[in-house]
Amino acid sequence: MRGRPPKPLALRIAEGERLSQTTTINRDAPEPPRGPLDPPADLSEEEAVVWRHVIANQASGVFRPIDTGTLRQHCWFYSQLLGAQAELRQWSEGKKKPGETPFLRRARNGALVTHQLYALVKDLAAHVLRLECLLGLNPVSRERIHAGVQGELFSDKDNPHDPWAALELPGETRQ
Repeated sequence: MRGRPPKPLALRIAEGERLSQTTTINRDAPEPPRGPLDPPADLSEEEAVVWRHVIANQASGVFRPIDTGTLRQHCWFYSQLLGAQAELRQWSEGKKKPGETPFLRRARNGALVTHQLYALVKDLAAHVLRLECLLGLNPVSRERIHAGVQGELFSDKDNPHDPWAALELPGETRQ
């Protein structure tokens, strides 16, 4: 696929995009069911902490149970990133050979090379950033969301705390 991936309809609405007849909407897109987003039992303790943090700090209704896989990946990559950063920090504070820096080490042949942990941290950080963009978790993605407008457009008398409860897509009938 070329260019940026398309945004889900719910995210476009949350960002304040006005939907009109000319707006390209997939009116046949499946609506994933809502449900609890408790951390899966097999997550590590660090991954579960990341999971709870993300869920607690995300707008209501953005994540659905179907998003569990992507959110699991984010939690795993984030916890691995923290571990790799801690190991790199520990190495950088230790004794080094002449010419070594926190990011460069001496190879067996004496040449200065990029430390493997530094390369790993860069790679993990790139994965975390990509997943944050997909999940709307970074400042740039958040900046595009207009929560005040969203609350006014999607207020529901039955459930005022869930702005997504009142969302009715064209061609959808409420029960």
